[in-house]
Amino acid sequence: MTNRGGAKLKTNSKSSERMSEVEYFSHFISDGKGKLLEIPQRRGKQDGVFVDWISFTFHEDTLLKVSGCPLFSDAEYMYVLSRKLEEILGFGITRKCKSRGNKFYESMYRLGSDDVDYGEVHFGGQRNTVLVELKGTGCSVASPGWELRLKQFLDDSIRTRITRIDLALDFFDGEYTPDQALLDHDNGFFDNSNQRPKSETIGTAWRNEDGSGKTFYVGRKKNSRFVRVYEKGRQLGDKESKWVRFEIQFNYGDIEIPLDILINQGSYFCGAFPICRKFKNMPVPERFDQRKKTLNLTFEHKLHYAKNAVGKLVNFMIEMGFDNSEIVESLKADSGFPKGLEPEKYALEMLRDGLKHGFIHEQPDIDLEIELDELGVIAFKNSDKFDREKRLFSPDYDVEKERKYQEYLSKVYHQNVDYDYF
Repeated sequence: MTNRGGAKLKTNSKSSERMSEVEYFSHFISDGKGKLLEIPQRRGKQDGVFVDWISFTFHEDTLLKVSGCPLFSDAEYMYVLSRKLEEILGFGITRKCKSRGNKFYESMYRLGSDDVDYGEVHFGGQRNTVLVELKGTGCSVASPGWELRLKQFLDDSIRTRITRIDLALDFFDGEYTPDQALLDHDNGFFDNSNQRPKSETIGTAWRNEDGSGKTFYVGRKKNSRFVRVYEKGRQLGDKESKWVRFEIQFNYGDIEIPLDILINQGSYFCGAFPICRKFKNMPVPERFDQRKKTLNLTFEHKLHYAKNAVGKLVNFMIEMGFDNSEIVESLKADSGFPKGLEPEKYALEMLRDGLKHGFIHEQPDIDLEIELDELGVIAFKNSDKFDREKRLFSPDYDVEKERKYQEYLSKVYHQNVDYDYF
């Protein structure tokens, strides 16, 4: 049973960006004892897709920009972040708690209470970054419009990266089920690049329907895309519920997760697998750009070390009166690009522009000797004493060589014959 009323979020009029409209409503399930439980829900108004989990990192210097003044202690950094998160989400950091160490940061802070876990903040170490992890409950209770406000914050942040985001779509009346997902997987509707990801069934209900709920996994949790199709209502205790959730977990790694996913959830959900395009009211699909991620990461890495290597020298040159163009001319290499940033590695057009004569099938009349001459490989042929028609060895050379070889074979044969055998 679903109450489809409730608040509806419209586009932020102060922003030029457009965000998918979100509607808030309640879904009711039985607790197994005859009582109805109200489950607050939200979803994209057009396509039904919503963010159910997000983890992101940014450089701690971002908080210096936010505060507008120097920060020294961890407490000061977390104070500024807590205030900013409350502005974005409607809630901030509750307290510092014991770090589990699984994220490799020095300290951890709680979002939410001890009883209800909204998420976590990790700080200290890890190349001076901050990790914010907003879990399902935190996404659900956050103030309407938080996705757009978070995107705007991350747009202005330093070294921003979404490390994980889960997009979900609910089917409250059993329009899609784990059984259907299994069948669709077998028929190739989860294939990507002509490859079929691994799958797994979880739960005793697959063998014996006991109302405990079925779960179907596609892929692995560490893959760039991992799918969970599970009976959400039965997971919450209602053995008769038809409520199914289709959830895609996107992980940073082989793909770069764009910030645009925060305001266009349906497009990226739709573009993840062929099956997603079969669902109702899906928008134009968006795909993740692998090459852009690699290029950005490599450039960021090279830029960081270049700044460490010559940054102070640049400051000195500015102080000495050099202008920008003189500094660039003085420090740039004569030719070439850093390893990993060669233009042709990221764009075919760059390869074409860099080829002197095009591909081999486009140069049928080219003279290989001319190419080699440019490298000085066959320059000796330009000598006046070189006769192109004259052989290095006489014509009788091959005949004599063959005679000696046959003589050698005959000698070896007679030495190894066992005459007693005949």
